[in-house]
Amino acid sequence: MSTSENQGEIDIVVLFNKIQSTFLELIVFFFKWVKYLTKQWKAFLFLIFFGAILGFFNDNQNNSEKEASVLLKVNFDAVNYVYDAVSLINQKIEANDLVFFNEIGFSTEELNVFELTISPIVNLQEIINKETFKGNEIRTLFENLNFEDNLSMTNSFISSYKYHTLTCSFSPEADNQTLDNIIDYLNTNPLFTELKLRKMSSLSDRIKSNENAINQIDAIILKYTNDISNPSNVDSQLYVDNKDIRPNDLIKTKIELTKEVEALKEEKIYSNNTVVVVNNSNLMIESSSIKNNKIVYYPLLLCFIFILIQILKNTYSWLDELESKQR
Repeated sequence: MSTSENQGEIDIVVLFNKIQSTFLELIVFFFKWVKYLTKQWKAFLFLIFFGAILGFFNDNQNNSEKEASVLLKVNFDAVNYVYDAVSLINQKIEANDLVFFNEIGFSTEELNVFELTISPIVNLQEIINKETFKGNEIRTLFENLNFEDNLSMTNSFISSYKYHTLTCSFSPEADNQTLDNIIDYLNTNPLFTELKLRKMSSLSDRIKSNENAINQIDAIILKYTNDISNPSNVDSQLYVDNKDIRPNDLIKTKIELTKEVEALKEEKIYSNNTVVVVNNSNLMIESSSIKNNKIVYYPLLLCFIFILIQILKNTYSWLDELESKQR
């Protein structure tokens, strides 16, 4: 066996022994800390007891709030009205106006609504589709907006957005009916009841008109198909109102009308009220983390702080001793 091979084996043995020694040192270090902390069992017992009592009283004073986040579609250009209504509700909350809330369906003696916030789902395509721009006005408009401040961009076109998020903060006694009462209140404006009827009538008329046009196209295409399949018919051209029409154009028109009918039917579903709930959100506890369970959280926090203090204390003593040896 060569000298280099012997040296390699020796290096491996030395490395293995070094790893083993380091591992044993870590075990001993951990054991010393466990032994040290075990001796502090009285301190831990006191901290756990004190923290549990503190958490118990804190939980009784601060019950977990409930929160619901709902996606809304606002119809009939009523965005500003809805935002004003939400602002009014928040003002009534601050004033603790129980008479107002009883009038809109809340029957509880104590107010169980803490705060409402509403914000739009920003969609630039909705702005471009709704607003009328000419030439380079779009570019000029967006250059003048402060995109670093998203709030500026949002507020500039808040009435152009269709979808909005309503976030509600409730007391622990609130239930899904509490949220329903708020949505019902937003839909009680008589003005929008009339607008709803007109909108639904208009949508129905447009759907009926498009469906009639589709039926007429089908009849024309069927007649054309029968004509070209007849050998005796020399003229296979398609004429509508004495105009030469290509069958492909009619088929494209039919496809477009069919898509529009589907879109109108979907719009009719979502135009049933001024404010339509797109997603149903059940009331949820604001947070289910251990921080909300104060009876458990406070003892753990106090024990962690105690251990941290002991680590810092022992580290300081070790560094002080090391400094003394180097003098």
